[in-house]
Amino acid sequence: MYSKIIVFFLLILLGVVLKKKFDGKSERFGIKSFILNISLPATIFISFISIQLNPDFIILPIIGILFNFFILLLSPFVLKLTGLHNDYKKSRTLLLLLPSFAPGISCFPIIEEFLGSEYLVKASFLDFGNKLFVLVFLLGLSFHLHRSTQGIKKRKNKISIKSILKNIFLEPINAVLVISILMLSFGFNVNDIPAIITDFISRLKDTLTPLVLIFVGLSIIFAKQALREIIPLLFIRAGISLFLIGLIGTFTDFGGVDDSTFYVILSLSSVSFWPFAHMTLIDKIEKNAKFKERTFDIQFGLNFLAYSLPFSTIFILLFLSNSEKLVNVSSLFMLALIMIVVGFLIMWMSSKPIQDKKVNLGEGKKNSFIYFFKSFL
Repeated sequence: MYSKIIVFFLLILLGVVLKKKFDGKSERFGIKSFILNISLPATIFISFISIQLNPDFIILPIIGILFNFFILLLSPFVLKLTGLHNDYKKSRTLLLLLPSFAPGISCFPIIEEFLGSEYLVKASFLDFGNKLFVLVFLLGLSFHLHRSTQGIKKRKNKISIKSILKNIFLEPINAVLVISILMLSFGFNVNDIPAIITDFISRLKDTLTPLVLIFVGLSIIFAKQALREIIPLLFIRAGISLFLIGLIGTFTDFGGVDDSTFYVILSLSSVSFWPFAHMTLIDKIEKNAKFKERTFDIQFGLNFLAYSLPFSTIFILLFLSNSEKLVNVSSLFMLALIMIVVGFLIMWMSSKPIQDKKVNLGEGKKNSFIYFFKSFL
């Protein structure tokens, strides 16, 4: 395992070295598009048709959605404790980003390499629930925040249910998941597909891990501003996620080291691009309507995305190097506490309290629980 982890870090280092060769946004976007539209779907397809589906997998999307909601409920408290709740644009941006997860690009290659195809299939089911959360619920939340910021009375959104479903089921990963389930339901497996096709898809599958790790290296950015706000928040987010996994492990039986490792890896995945897409849509609407105040801080959201992927990938690999010692519940709680404390310490040492002009949040005591949540709506 250690030799494989070292190779993974070398691939990330290669990406860092090649940054000047891929300094254009279009070049990096091309690599990311190939990963999400070709390599990752090919890997999931081969994994699906090579195993026997377990009926218990059907509950995994629900687990994914519930985990998202728990992080969302805790996000206002995190923003309050860090002082970022006073910067309204950033707090609304983080309210969408923190509870979102993108295991496809940050976790799937690692899961496939270290845990195998069955766990990759389980991860795909979990991610389907996560996709429903980020594409449906967070889209609705983004419009709610927009209306609250601009003082717009509630009205029907221009985004139709048809458009949302199209985004969900036409995304390559989800489309492959549906096709694979249908094939297995009709009794097809890897042996029923012509060898030339499976060999072709397998070759595409083999590009996933090196491309993702090189892309992680290309995504690494060094800036002081990130040290002040983004990196500490990523530490705190990871710590909270580990704490929730520890709680789940306390009341349920994970079933072994591999299962525990699987859930820990997924909980540490990077934030999703989809909330940023929602924010960009809202920003475009506000720009066209010539609103002076914007709901979201688009540049901050983009920077948060850029740091999240390398942070998650590197931390997951570091975790795997000592996974057998760290997967027990007491170790998870200790690691979660360390991550949260480190995050707050970095923020406390490197940043100053944010002093922004406060907006009128309506009636109510400023120390009340309702007022606290109204500050984000």
